[in-house]
Amino acid sequence: MPHHKYSIRVRLTLIFVVAIAAILSFTGFALVHLVRLSLADDANDQIQSEMIRTQESFANAKSADNYRVNLPMQGNVVIQVTNLAGTKIWAASSAISKAPILAHQTADASAPNGLTLKLVRNSATALTLSQISSGHVGTIFTKRGLGLIFGFVYGEGINRSVGVLITSLGVSFPLLLLMTGGLIWIGMGLALAPVESIRRRVDAIAASDLSQRVAPTGGDDEVARMARTVNAMLDRLEASSQFEQEFVSNASHELRSPLTTLLATTERAAKDPERANWNEVGEIVMREGRRLETLIDDLAWLARHDELRTEIQSVDVDLDDLLFEEGQRVRLLSELCVDTSMVRPTRVTGDPAMMKRMIRNVVDNATRYATEELEFDSHYDGPEAVVTIADDGEGIDVSQSGRFFERFVRSDPARARHSGGTGLGLAIVAEIVERHGGSVRFVETAGGTKIELRVRRDGRVTTS
Repeated sequence: MPHHKYSIRVRLTLIFVVAIAAILSFTGFALVHLVRLSLADDANDQIQSEMIRTQESFANAKSADNYRVNLPMQGNVVIQVTNLAGTKIWAASSAISKAPILAHQTADASAPNGLTLKLVRNSATALTLSQISSGHVGTIFTKRGLGLIFGFVYGEGINRSVGVLITSLGVSFPLLLLMTGGLIWIGMGLALAPVESIRRRVDAIAASDLSQRVAPTGGDDEVARMARTVNAMLDRLEASSQFEQEFVSNASHELRSPLTTLLATTERAAKDPERANWNEVGEIVMREGRRLETLIDDLAWLARHDELRTEIQSVDVDLDDLLFEEGQRVRLLSELCVDTSMVRPTRVTGDPAMMKRMIRNVVDNATRYATEELEFDSHYDGPEAVVTIADDGEGIDVSQSGRFFERFVRSDPARARHSGGTGLGLAIVAEIVERHGGSVRFVETAGGTKIELRVRRDGRVTTS
């Protein structure tokens, strides 16, 4: 992820200022071009009008004048009339009455009258040419004969007007850009102020008390939605923190119990090794060691699950085979009778290791409380596979049984510890069935306890 040296406010202000500068530049170029075209069109119209008026005045003249005629100025247009050869000046506007011949005609097929002018540039015409622009040429009928008429814009020419416009834009656009940048900076500050307020509030909450919340801003804009999202995240963080604290506290307590038993047993035997019952000491050490091993294994599994690091496989798993294996294991390790007559072929798609752990945890839980017999059952129920495991023990209150699937909860803590229970077995079962789109619950039975597992047959696997 790239590291940004500047704040969002600075970056957004720069982006908008650059964008506005580009727009103003384009607008300036377009405006200068349009003004130049407009001035050129107006000048051409003035020149054409003055040339026509001059032609009319020569056509209406009663006699031919053999001297240079001084024409009156009309606006900023000057006229010069020469003979067809371009060697004599017949008439000129007062502003250029003393100027020499300023231009000659040349043939131009693209021009409306087939003619275009070519300025005469020399030391004699330099001063006058510096004052004129946008010229046109045409033929004129006079009493002296056919001649040429030249029209020019004199004085404040197009280039000068355009230059003034460019200077004005060059001064006004930077000022406008500076003012716009300042307004954008202020606007961004006002827009981001609630965000900065939320950031400071979250920073203070993270450093002190997760039970506090960001004050809602009201409405349904982006800031209000962000405030609600941050509060929802704080809710999850607070719940996660409380859960972690409770989990660590419970785990410490569960680990302390077998360790205390081990230390007390070995210290007592070490004080009087000759009178100690080492067979009993060995049994206690092995029992508590197995309890520690089971507890650590369960804690490790839950830690991997909570961090979503466990990869879930999706293959065919025969739940009936797992039940038969567990039944055989219980028969070898105890004197309990295991009834598997109700086990039917039940295949699902899921993670085989998780399914095996799920079945074993439930069977181990039932084995601890069974008196003489366990009953296994598996069958299909629509899109789900159903597994039930029942024991003939004392039984529980089914209406209060939901809490037994929470971590470190036992129906009889003292008896569970004596039998090796960790209070995590059923919690792991609940996690596994949930990740496989299923459910687990205790169901009513005439005697003892029965747990029902439901797992989807189609292998829909979740990761949360």
